[in-house]
Amino acid sequence: MLPRLQAQLHEVRLGLRRRQLQRRERLALRRLGEEIARDSERTGHEALGGIIAEIDHAHRGLAALAAESDASMEADRTDLRRVAAWVKPVVVTRGVCTRLVLRHQRRADRGRLGARYEALGELAARLGIGVARPELRHTRAGLGRVQTELERRRAPFGGAAHPAWTVRAGAEAVGLGRAILSQLHAHLLPKAPALAGMVAGWWIANTFTDSPVRSVLRSVGIGRGGTHVVSGSTYKAMHFWLPLLAAALCAYLGERIASYYRQPAGARHPIAAADFSPDDA
Repeated sequence: MLPRLQAQLHEVRLGLRRRQLQRRERLALRRLGEEIARDSERTGHEALGGIIAEIDHAHRGLAALAAESDASMEADRTDLRRVAAWVKPVVVTRGVCTRLVLRHQRRADRGRLGARYEALGELAARLGIGVARPELRHTRAGLGRVQTELERRRAPFGGAAHPAWTVRAGAEAVGLGRAILSQLHAHLLPKAPALAGMVAGWWIANTFTDSPVRSVLRSVGIGRGGTHVVSGSTYKAMHFWLPLLAAALCAYLGERIASYYRQPAGARHPIAAADFSPDDA
């Protein structure tokens, strides 16, 4: 019993190490692809030409999106000089929403561009281009050692230290977790901006007022409402714009957080070349 338990713990440890090395391998392949795409002497290789053409097309698309974002900013500056004061918040909101959409598109395109770089590096490695890079060589050597150690630990137990039912249970647990997360995402996240707007409206109603009489009464504990007196136009503007701003900010932060966790692990935590050493591998 104890030897099997020890083998299971070692299998978990080695599995985590293997995933870490696989992530490093993907980063090394991506950097190799970026290097080859920039190298004019290698771009003439027939087998690499298709992926390099896709990368060039993706770069042109990113440049077009950046130009569109700059044009949106310039249009906002022009319109802000022309429109009346009460329309300026609408112009600002329009520009912010437009650039948020463009930023989302750029982020998605950069993610696909990273995948193309990785595919280019993988193809180049199979063709023998860049295999001698220290980071890639050490990472793949480490993966080989981890795989050898896994096989050695599993050998006394028929090739698997964990019982067969644990694999099935793990898959079912992952499926259940994904179902719970999808339900939370579908029912909670869409309502978060609306809840943020409601909270902002409640805070305004309980903090500010446009009536000095209500402010005095509220300060002695009579009635409901806020105690800070503002003008009627300011009070109406706060009731309209602050909940809208709170909802937009909540939606923006939610999108940023979701996009962060949708990114590949390597894109979230770039590893410097100094992290690749023979001792680590």
